[in-house]
Amino acid sequence: MTILTLALKILILFPVTVAVLRLLGKSAIIQLTPYDLVAIIIVGTVAAEPLISKEVVPTIISLALLALLYLTFAKLTLHHVGVRFFLGRPTILIKHGQVVEDHLEKSHVSLAQLLATLRASGHPDLSNIDYAILEPTGYVSIIPKPEIAPLSAKDLGLNLPYEGLPLSVVVDGRIQKDNLRLIERDERWLRQKLAEQGITRLQDVIYAFARERSEEIMVNRRGQTP
Repeated sequence: MTILTLALKILILFPVTVAVLRLLGKSAIIQLTPYDLVAIIIVGTVAAEPLISKEVVPTIISLALLALLYLTFAKLTLHHVGVRFFLGRPTILIKHGQVVEDHLEKSHVSLAQLLATLRASGHPDLSNIDYAILEPTGYVSIIPKPEIAPLSAKDLGLNLPYEGLPLSVVVDGRIQKDNLRLIERDERWLRQKLAEQGITRLQDVIYAFARERSEEIMVNRRGQTP
């Protein structure tokens, strides 16, 4: 097996395997990004090659190429195209105590898996969960309802209005249309809110989020210093 053959195999195998893992669903990667897991698998396989073929130099070159490719893929995830392909998007599995069955099915997560995760996180009662979100890393983020959260407004005798979960509406200059629908807003509303803050170009927005029961949006502009 020549060095060129090994290099070509890695160049082909890496993106194909990432794509396959993305098709398997986020539950298959368990807090590792797909390219993290692929890199680990291939590194183990390539590193074991000298034990069989006794060819050390091709293996070292292949590992160097793999490291370079991994860093390239990690760099790509800083942009919206790379994020969408290699990581995917967060998926809401529970909203206001109700399981979102369509999202559960699309994420290839069974109800039994979800319930086990909730119990392990100390949230066995679905009615106390405001949102449960399957993150791109495979981790399930759980946001309890305000009235049962530690040191909640209810505990302090305060009657605070509920504004809902903050959802991203713009990421790296791109409108998140699915999230806009979840908070029952549209693109026209979003552009109007951005215009009120003097923003006319989406490219000037790195990140913006809104809440389902609030008319305000929070915006992080490109080039803005804290």
